[in-house]
Amino acid sequence: MFFAVTILSVCASSQVTRVPVHLTRLDFASDIVPILTKAGCNSGACHGAAIGRGGFHLSLLGYDPRGDYDRIAHEFGGRRIQLGAPDDSLLLRKAGFRVRHGGGLRLEPGSAFYNAVHAWIATGARYGSEAPAAISISASPADALLPKVNASVSLRVTAAFSDGTTRDVTELALYSVSDDAIARVTSGGRATVLARGVTTIMVRFLGQVAAVRVGVPFSDAPVAETALGGTGFIDKIAGAEFAKLHLPPSPDADDSEFLRRVFLDTIGTLPGPDEVRTFLDLPPSATKRLTLVESLLKRPEFTDFWSLKLADMLLISSKRLGDEDAAVYYRWLHSQIADSIPMDQMVRSLIASKGAVRTDGAANFYRLHSDPRDMGEYVSRTFLGVRLQCARCHSHPFDRWTQTDYYSFASFFARTRFDGKSVVTLDRGEVPNPVTNRPAGPRLLGVTSKQSEGNSDRRIMLAGWLTSNENPLFAKAFVNRVWREVVGSGLVMPVDDIRATNPASNPAMLEALAQEFVHQHYDLRSLVRTIISSNLYGRTSRSNSINQRDQRFGSHAAVKPLQAQVLADAIAQVTGVPDIYPRLPEGTRAIQLIDAQTPSYTLDVFGRCKRDTDCESGTSFGGGLPQALHLINSSSLDPKIRDGVLKQLFMANRSNSSIVEEIYLRALSRYPTKQESVAWESALSRPDRRAAAEDLFWAVLNSREFTFNH
Repeated sequence: MFFAVTILSVCASSQVTRVPVHLTRLDFASDIVPILTKAGCNSGACHGAAIGRGGFHLSLLGYDPRGDYDRIAHEFGGRRIQLGAPDDSLLLRKAGFRVRHGGGLRLEPGSAFYNAVHAWIATGARYGSEAPAAISISASPADALLPKVNASVSLRVTAAFSDGTTRDVTELALYSVSDDAIARVTSGGRATVLARGVTTIMVRFLGQVAAVRVGVPFSDAPVAETALGGTGFIDKIAGAEFAKLHLPPSPDADDSEFLRRVFLDTIGTLPGPDEVRTFLDLPPSATKRLTLVESLLKRPEFTDFWSLKLADMLLISSKRLGDEDAAVYYRWLHSQIADSIPMDQMVRSLIASKGAVRTDGAANFYRLHSDPRDMGEYVSRTFLGVRLQCARCHSHPFDRWTQTDYYSFASFFARTRFDGKSVVTLDRGEVPNPVTNRPAGPRLLGVTSKQSEGNSDRRIMLAGWLTSNENPLFAKAFVNRVWREVVGSGLVMPVDDIRATNPASNPAMLEALAQEFVHQHYDLRSLVRTIISSNLYGRTSRSNSINQRDQRFGSHAAVKPLQAQVLADAIAQVTGVPDIYPRLPEGTRAIQLIDAQTPSYTLDVFGRCKRDTDCESGTSFGGGLPQALHLINSSSLDPKIRDGVLKQLFMANRSNSSIVEEIYLRALSRYPTKQESVAWESALSRPDRRAAAEDLFWAVLNSREFTFNH
């Protein structure tokens, strides 16, 4: 009690309102580890590095308190603490910078935290094995929209422990802000908004994480919840968010902008000139765009385009599988999309697959990785949107996953092997858990109950749980990917990093989409239809003076570069000169290619995903200087311009206005403006008419309007 009174008086003198220690006991795991974490002693830049620092190694962010205790209390003969003379303890002398310390001052002598560590040593430096573990934290306010820039809010963090108690840990929690251009946060949890917009503050304490959204509305003018119009849940949820953020949405896209975008986003193909004319000539109606959407979902190009996207996700590659096996795998995937097989059923088939890879395409899924740890990382990232890889070496610093979670999940794949012809399952095979030095039994992510091991195929249980209603992660991860592909940015970015500390830009939207996907029986076409039929999707990409700062909430359509295969096909389609791919029939389109290894300099320059690793980086899309230089200087583009459609137009003796109109309709899905018509018709009236037409075609193909989804 003497030490408790001393600590309280120090806290009062330093104006600390939250006492970070118990009055009746001082336990290492629940009292001292948070102080060391708050001080940065166990950060990755200090003693929490993989090999420690200065001969002293702590677990990253205190994920292994027992090991940290042993190193502090017992390593090197216990030289780091002095029970009889706490002031002389090396731990305090270093942290208090009373002796040379590479990390500088970490605990100010006389501060509440310094005195707590001092008291812990003086009372015997006990570990306190009975200390309850933190099981969750909550931060409030969870959503703080402040009235003006430079306004502040004090966060409050509460931890719940395994013994049923709760504690205010605001002073001990760690804080970091996602976008420091919008807000900053102090070590004590006071957040200040620096600019209009919204960002997230991540909060951590004893391996538990939470997130708080802070910001200031985009404008002072109110926005009606009905600004989007529409009656579907997407428009209602987005409208409510726009009203909350004072974020006015852009108006509807005109028919030509919508037509081009929906063709590219749905089937990866441009509309032909006759399709453009027909659609633009139709009178406005409530069903005009919906009818177009339905027709696109039924086209074979939908199957080709989404097979390409899923093949990228599944990393189907002849480099790994060989030509024949890659073809079998791709044909299986293509048939799943063509037959509208529910996505949960398709994933269950992949997870539980086995047999001859030459005849059962799904079995090639297990050719991706032979190490069950790598397979566990891939499955969790791809189908659950969870990045487990950090937990291979230590508890995840930004998520709730521990090493035990990591190795228990990997153990589902420990008994699966590829014998050279078939994927087989064995009766034995384990993944050792480095924490316990014992085999890690299979356990589902986030499920605390022990799973039955037995000798049956563990993957059957995993496949059933993965896509069940008991696991909300699968539906959220899949709809988030599809939303990114269609809308241009995932509700959570990156799409494979869904966690509490990386919340969705619109959590209600992600939840509602996931529920609708389940209600639609995991049907891909229904999900795409739901998104592209919304008024939100139908916004123009032209922003207004307020929503031009919005990159996350969808107040205007995203302008995104065409995927490599889509751009290559667009050039071939517009010019009327198809690309030729080795050993494939003439007329094969890039979105139909089975393999990313099919030789094509153009696709490489445009940035196709090589499927060696995941395709989530920007290199899987077109754009950039190499693409621009290729379009400007490529020797392959001139023959396409000269000898294709343009040659036919001249042979048909088409007028100047007709040539200009045809090029614009084919490439940009719109009629030229009056100004464009006058300028190009004048150019084509000169003696070098053919050269002027080629210049027009070249200029259009090199325009941003063509290479992006305008």
